[in-house]
Amino acid sequence: MKLRRGMMALVFVLTAGMAAVWMETQAQDRPAVPRVKQTHRDPAAQKSLSLFMRKKLAASDQILEGLALEDLTLVKAGAEALHSMSAAETWRVYNDAVYSQFSSEFQRNSQALIDAAKNDNLDQAALKWFATTMNCIECHRYVRNNLVVAP
Repeated sequence: MKLRRGMMALVFVLTAGMAAVWMETQAQDRPAVPRVKQTHRDPAAQKSLSLFMRKKLAASDQILEGLALEDLTLVKAGAEALHSMSAAETWRVYNDAVYSQFSSEFQRNSQALIDAAKNDNLDQAALKWFATTMNCIECHRYVRNNLVVAP
């Protein structure tokens, strides 16, 4: 059991290190894009979107807790919540081809995470969680840096 936890810790550390290096090289390969503050959004819509994002974070916390405690029931519940949220209308903030690709990739990753949890495969669940998290980070970066809502 200690060996398995040690291996899981090693996998997480190595994966985080590789992700940090990869993200840094990606940032260097792209020209800087000026950020545009989007102050013209409807305040009620912005609040609704903010609450929706908080629910995504709560489901994400549940997955991380499940992985840390080796409780795949928690992982499955959080992954199912994220997967169902990705089908909600609130999820579709933009109708852009790249954004749609990120959404499709997220749905595939979250379904693979559900499947890994159902199959009691902690290692596969951890890897799929990492893929899902990277998808979120990349999508949020894309939305922040590339998509601008017309005033």
